[in-house]
Amino acid sequence: MALSETRKPEELTREELIVKVNQLQEIVSRLESTNNTTTEQLVIQKKQRKQKPQRKFDFTKYNARHVALKIAYLGWSYDGFQSQDTTDNTIEARLFEALTKTRLIEKRQTSNYHRCGRTDKGVSAFGQVISLDLRTNLTEGAGVIPRPEGTANHREGDNTTEINYVYILNK
Repeated sequence: MALSETRKPEELTREELIVKVNQLQEIVSRLESTNNTTTEQLVIQKKQRKQKPQRKFDFTKYNARHVALKIAYLGWSYDGFQSQDTTDNTIEARLFEALTKTRLIEKRQTSNYHRCGRTDKGVSAFGQVISLDLRTNLTEGAGVIPRPEGTANHREGDNTTEINYVYILNK
């Protein structure tokens, strides 16, 4: 029996079901090992890259906006969603790494971050929701949280188009 057959499970014999389950387990095992290898290779490559000195970024020139993000992830290679003291191999750690690298937030402690739900090691999610304050290009409008110092209005550049958060985080 080929794995590509689309017979309903009710139509299969016990032996055919066992064969199909074994084939599926083998496929999952190969996918997990491929994903783990790729992740490990990326970490090694990232460490080997030459670090460029980062330019100073002035967050006081930008207002903020409280945003809800719905995220999806394959958690096979991670130790769950929520950050932990014992490891930084979590979805949350990678998320904040991306948010600070793209300069959408200055640091986690000042981002007004909230999450709902969690996942365990190896678990994937397709509708995890978080909310936090992200940098915005806008100087005024619905949802814009102005800087207490009022310095965001004195910035050069585009003040009328919102940052495409999804595009930046998925680059």
